[in-house]
Amino acid sequence: MTSDPDAICADAMRLQLAGELDQAETLYLTVLKGEPGHAAANYCMGMLKVQLQRPAEGLPHLLAALESKPETFDYWLGYLEALLQAGRSEEAKGTLALARQHGLAGRAVEDFAQRLQARSEAVPAPPSNTPSRAQRRSEVLLLRKQEKSLLSLVERQKFSEAQTLARSMTERFPEHGLGWKVWGAFVSAEGRFQDALVPMRNAVRLMPGDAEAHVNLGMNLFRLDLFDEAESYLKRAIALDPDLTGAHFRLAMMYGLRNRYAESEESLRRGFALNSDYIPGDLELSFSNLLFLASHNPAVGADELFAMHCRAGDHLEGKLRKSWPRHTNDKDPERVLRVGFVSGDLHHHAVAFFVDPVLAHLEQQPTLQLHAYYNNTIEDGVNQRLRGHFRGWHPVAHLDHATMARNIIDDRIDILVDLSGHSGANRLPVFARKPAPIQVSWIGYPGTTGLRAMDYYLADRHFLPPGQFDRHFTEKIVYLPANVPFQPFRAAPPVNPLPALASKPLCFASFNRMGKINPGTIEMWCALLSAVPDARMLIGAVDIQGQSLIDQFAAHGIDPQRLTLHPRCGMEEYLLLHHQVDICLDTYPYTGGTTTIQALWMGVPTLTVAGATPGSRQGAAILGQLGLDEFVATDATDLTAKARYWASHLDELAALRAGLRDRWQMSPARQPELIAAALERGLRYMWKRWCAGLGPESWEISQSSVV
Repeated sequence: MTSDPDAICADAMRLQLAGELDQAETLYLTVLKGEPGHAAANYCMGMLKVQLQRPAEGLPHLLAALESKPETFDYWLGYLEALLQAGRSEEAKGTLALARQHGLAGRAVEDFAQRLQARSEAVPAPPSNTPSRAQRRSEVLLLRKQEKSLLSLVERQKFSEAQTLARSMTERFPEHGLGWKVWGAFVSAEGRFQDALVPMRNAVRLMPGDAEAHVNLGMNLFRLDLFDEAESYLKRAIALDPDLTGAHFRLAMMYGLRNRYAESEESLRRGFALNSDYIPGDLELSFSNLLFLASHNPAVGADELFAMHCRAGDHLEGKLRKSWPRHTNDKDPERVLRVGFVSGDLHHHAVAFFVDPVLAHLEQQPTLQLHAYYNNTIEDGVNQRLRGHFRGWHPVAHLDHATMARNIIDDRIDILVDLSGHSGANRLPVFARKPAPIQVSWIGYPGTTGLRAMDYYLADRHFLPPGQFDRHFTEKIVYLPANVPFQPFRAAPPVNPLPALASKPLCFASFNRMGKINPGTIEMWCALLSAVPDARMLIGAVDIQGQSLIDQFAAHGIDPQRLTLHPRCGMEEYLLLHHQVDICLDTYPYTGGTTTIQALWMGVPTLTVAGATPGSRQGAAILGQLGLDEFVATDATDLTAKARYWASHLDELAALRAGLRDRWQMSPARQPELIAAALERGLRYMWKRWCAGLGPESWEISQSSVV
């Protein structure tokens, strides 16, 4: 059978016309499972239910079709017909008036209006079983009582009872929205996003002024990858209630995950400006999101960025500092240390690949006992391998911050290491509770946590030159010989000769994620391309914003023919793309990390601008490890000058390309045992200071001291 939803829908229509309704329904459900918003499938499913004389069941599908394509004449008529057949004449009248405002007209419309009028006028005498006024009043009182009970159960977090009551209310009172709203929220929370659509759509239909119901539906649609429809419902929620903080935060999250960083940051700032009805967890996560986005914003300077991190730190721990525990860990400076690592990235993720070889050496140290606090539910091969490095593996994604902090105290962890910073799946609110005597941040985020509870930040002198960044960190900076190790992909292809020497135009490239490519970066790249007019550029990892990229380059006078856009792809294909590339170009101010490392392994250096924020120095740090400071520019003008130099010195560039893997092998970054030894020494020194009653201090662990 074809997997094309339109073709499947066409087959189902033919079966429906032939009277094979069961088979038709099965095919419609197949389409809707893969594409819940498919307008034609929803319409046909709805009309099939009308055909089966079950119009009420068809209404959610017909409404979905109509909301998807309100310009379609038949979708209006189908929805109106179902309302009429379901006995909802008054609602049909209102919908007909709305349809006419949308331009619905013609003979079929007038025929329906006449039938509707006739149905309304032909009011039969009340049958003997018609509820009396007293009975109707009793029903209303019961509804109000159940609504009150339902809200109370939710507030008291008796979720199982609330879900049962909500479901029964949808059956007893199907034309009242609260039951649908709560039931839909529970179904979605279980991960049954497809099943949650009908109750959530009913809630929005029955409670058109309820902003929270629109937020719920918008986020559920987002989880089904129905991005445009999701955005429309979140915006509608904000239009209904501009002060609903959660709506702004969720719209920001959706923008951020779609690499629309400027819009995401704007929505977050609007939410923070309100700060009236937030759920604490939402606000904590949104603080981290805002800091992450601000690190990508060239308009945010280093001092302002640090101040933002400090404000976030004050929010996270301000009310907790007085209740920080008095740690009773045994102050023996030479005993075995219990070291905990907290991360949501201990699976197939860049952080896991960086930390894995270091952990493999640390676990061999008899002076250390390692524990992992895994803040995710993903299970994969990487995850299984990493478990072997730890004495204790503790899943914590399901724990609230206070409980997780208490568990760490009970585990008597001496040094707790954060591998996330303000990146996703962080547990900084746990660190804010100071569950361990010494707390350290490493790898996951290029910048301070802003927490006073965090004692140290691990870096190297290429990333944060000593003395230059101390005032932008609440932590004391400890310098390792290299910040992270590099383990090349085992199936990486060999380095090829410089493409530009084969009578080809010089090829620049970027493989950074789309969210880093802001208008300022594009302007910088375009100035460079204008200065090297024969060069072309390859941009990898391109998503649906590809045409927008082309238009932005064109606005700066760059012919689209000079650009090659390539979608995201597998690791081997991605590395092979470097065989077309002579020099990579970095983004700014949030520079590349893993992409810069992989390019260097493939013989391709990266031109980068080193700025005043930690995030703008990641590229410079990697290049500095290999002695490639000549590729580190001070500003956009210097970047262009360096590009012109290398474009006219191809033999020198070719020789450099051929020797880059040898440089890697000589670098501390290719010696995880060296980094592990330095880290072990650093942890021991931190511990000795704490045992002696001394506070944190910055220092450097030189390569010679651990060899």
